[in-house]
Amino acid sequence: MALTSKHARPSVRPEALESAFAFPALEAIFTRRARRFALGATMTGPLAFSSEKQPVPLAGEEEAILVAAATGITGVVREEWPFRTDAGEPTGADKLASFTGRSFPSPLAIHGTELFWTNDDGVFVLPQRDQVPERYVQLQTQQQRGALYRSAIKLQEGRLEIPRRRPNLFKFNEWLVNTEGATVFIPVSDVTRQCISAMLLYFDRPHGYYIVDNYLGNDPLKRFVDSGLLDPAHRVDLADFERWQMVDMNGVEQGLMVQNLMIATQTLGIGGHPFSGGKGRVTLGGQRQWEAIGGEGPCGSLGFSFHRVPDDVPVGAGEEIPVGLDGIFEGACPPYHADMDAAVDFVLDQRWGAEGIFSAPERRPIPWRSSEIAHAVPRPSDEAIDATKALCRYIWNTYGRFPATLDPFLMTVWYQAAHLDIEFYDRYYPPEALPAHVRSHMHDWHDL
Repeated sequence: MALTSKHARPSVRPEALESAFAFPALEAIFTRRARRFALGATMTGPLAFSSEKQPVPLAGEEEAILVAAATGITGVVREEWPFRTDAGEPTGADKLASFTGRSFPSPLAIHGTELFWTNDDGVFVLPQRDQVPERYVQLQTQQQRGALYRSAIKLQEGRLEIPRRRPNLFKFNEWLVNTEGATVFIPVSDVTRQCISAMLLYFDRPHGYYIVDNYLGNDPLKRFVDSGLLDPAHRVDLADFERWQMVDMNGVEQGLMVQNLMIATQTLGIGGHPFSGGKGRVTLGGQRQWEAIGGEGPCGSLGFSFHRVPDDVPVGAGEEIPVGLDGIFEGACPPYHADMDAAVDFVLDQRWGAEGIFSAPERRPIPWRSSEIAHAVPRPSDEAIDATKALCRYIWNTYGRFPATLDPFLMTVWYQAAHLDIEFYDRYYPPEALPAHVRSHMHDWHDL
């Protein structure tokens, strides 16, 4: 059932927007706090309070700023890296995925995290990871941020049905999550491209890190030790390797997205808070996954496709795992690629294919004045590519999935933004709990 609101979005005074853009960055950082109690909210317990005001959704201009701050393309990266040593040897910097700069930094510019959000109007996603910058520096004006916001894809009408009960949310979050008027931001991370890119980096010279499968006692890359590519003194367990990639995508990228949202809400003078979001498989897949973990009642979905892990594998036999949102946010694994060799080729083509950032720099914005710099970057070695394909095939054939120990798509931390009820804070907190621009936001921005 689509959850809708009878409350219209408020208008915004132009001078309020101008004031927000001039707000000091360091002040926003040093006064940042989570502030949760929204207009129309009710809380029980020692801080019992029922708001006498109606919920007021975020204005489109406010939401556009938050979306751009979380995930917008801001131009072209600089990449002042030594792609070769003074002896002419490669450094591994050729594993860079793109020249695209976004509002948050990303390991190897993978940008494997996309932003979904839900409000009274619907469920949305703004695909950005495969977009190319239009200019060297962009997203500097509200007009550009508004155009970015309007380019989002609407996945469904009405607010996403998020089960506000066990085992999806902690009890202390049930009262306020996804309530009328609020906007819930849901970062989702794809670790498949990150794993493949990291393998290429680990295996190629000068690194030569040696990944083994300690859980099963298998050694799928031994022949590359024998060839001299990989160094047995630098062993890495497969499960540890995959957890590190999870941290890069699910931890670092999502955390930076949420920090941007927190600083932006502080700057705007509205409420916002991060929290441990709903179960990943449940939010991505919906009712079937919700009931699989014992959930009761209705459950919405972001509409992801799922892969059933074979029954004869050593980890997660028979489980269903999210592999992508068809045509929008797909994993580097089957069914979106014929096999793992093809998935590796796809990742390589981003760098070295017909439209690759290093092989065809004339066809896209690049960091440097001359495209000759890109043409001088060394290619990955054939042996490192072979090792990457060998490990990816081993994982798929042995574990029936990719990666071996993680879901391909993950989520952890969410963020909710809403207009605050100042009377709640005046009841229970000292005056300094709310900065002046937060206290006066509804008047300054919306004449309310």
